[in-house]
Amino acid sequence: MDYRTIVDVKRKMDFNLTEHETLVKLVDDAQKKGTNAQKEMVRLGNNAAKLLSPIQKLPFLLGDSDLKGVGPKTKCAVGIDGSFQTVGGIGGIWYAPISVAMIVFPNGAQSKAQVRIFSAGIEQIKEQEEHNPNRAASIFMLSGETKAIEYWAVNGTPAYVLIDGPIVDPPGYPEEGYVKDRCNAIRKCLRTNYMVGCVKRSRDNFFIEYLKHQKGIGAATIQDFPSDQHLMLFLFTAFRRSGHSGPIFTKWMNVSDDQAYKAYSKNGIHVVSLYFQKSTNSQALRLDIPFAKNPADDETERAVLHIVRTASDWTYPGHDYPLPIFLAHQKCNIREGCAEVLYDEILTRTTTSDPSSQTVQMLLR
Repeated sequence: MDYRTIVDVKRKMDFNLTEHETLVKLVDDAQKKGTNAQKEMVRLGNNAAKLLSPIQKLPFLLGDSDLKGVGPKTKCAVGIDGSFQTVGGIGGIWYAPISVAMIVFPNGAQSKAQVRIFSAGIEQIKEQEEHNPNRAASIFMLSGETKAIEYWAVNGTPAYVLIDGPIVDPPGYPEEGYVKDRCNAIRKCLRTNYMVGCVKRSRDNFFIEYLKHQKGIGAATIQDFPSDQHLMLFLFTAFRRSGHSGPIFTKWMNVSDDQAYKAYSKNGIHVVSLYFQKSTNSQALRLDIPFAKNPADDETERAVLHIVRTASDWTYPGHDYPLPIFLAHQKCNIREGCAEVLYDEILTRTTTSDPSSQTVQMLLR
């Protein structure tokens, strides 16, 4: 069996092992909530159809025709992604296996992908010092990604540098040293490269806030959507039903003044965002594009179109992410079972002949 089949079998086993009395009530409640969710999906779909016409008058939604004549500035593309897990926790000590991978296509999609495991190691986190071990592990991983960005800026050729996740990551993280290092790495990278952060699961509402203040668009209707991603998926679907196919995307927004982005703009890194969808069955990605100056001119518009074209060209059928990021994710991904095996290895190495120590070790598993 392949990995996904094994995971499905485990899920079914966990379901069947749940006590019968509990399971009956949970299934009944799930069915009721599923019916309500279905009605909500229909309602939001109808709202998006009503919003489509006034939104298009802005204009706001763009398609493949808007990318005509836009070609790549360079054939080289780089994908960067990181992964981590946290295991342990007994006695307040956690272990975090962390990996960062870089995928380089030096001469376009026809060239052979170069795989570089930029970093791989296990961080030890003490809960007394870090009350949120997952947060701490995430910062370790993102610091590794930042070093990978700086490495390419110093040693690489001009490229489209695509990273998995937002440019400002984690959003609103206050530690000045981390923010400064990340902004410096991005600034160096932008000297000879284009950069874009690809966000698959966005829960922000930048575009909802923007659209609700536009003339002719009902604020109450637009605020009905839980997040920008919900809104864009429904809008894109309505847009496609009106006859548009191929890649579609929104106008870009300067989000640098948002509270979560201000620390970066103070360090000279300004971010614009837009939503992009390759095809009907693709996820709506938020593309975050950094600039080393205030993005408010025609040069910004041209750069955005180049990056949208690149995201479209590198996103293959069946994939939500551009290929360099997809491969980087596959190469760096640390699964939960792998982390647990590594934790067992750590504990095994602590084995002593002392019976008391052996008892403690057994209880730590």
